[in-house]
Amino acid sequence: MKVFGERVKELLKNSGNTQRDLAKALNVQPSTLCEWLNGHNEPPMQAIVDIAVFLEASTDYLLGLKDY
Repeated sequence: MKVFGERVKELLKNSGNTQRDLAKALNVQPSTLCEWLNGHNEPPMQAIVDIAVFLEASTDYLLGLKDY
């Protein structure tokens, strides 16, 4: 899920939030989030939804299904 990690990182940067902020909001360890964003593990479906809500983006965008 390379696109997922790249897009989450981009949206975090643009929003002024950090990976630590997102991990805290998701109630996961920063190392877990890092594994998701680097493609070492896949996040559960609910985490993808929660990330989309946090970043005010669509899940389709995060997953690379749409370019907007």
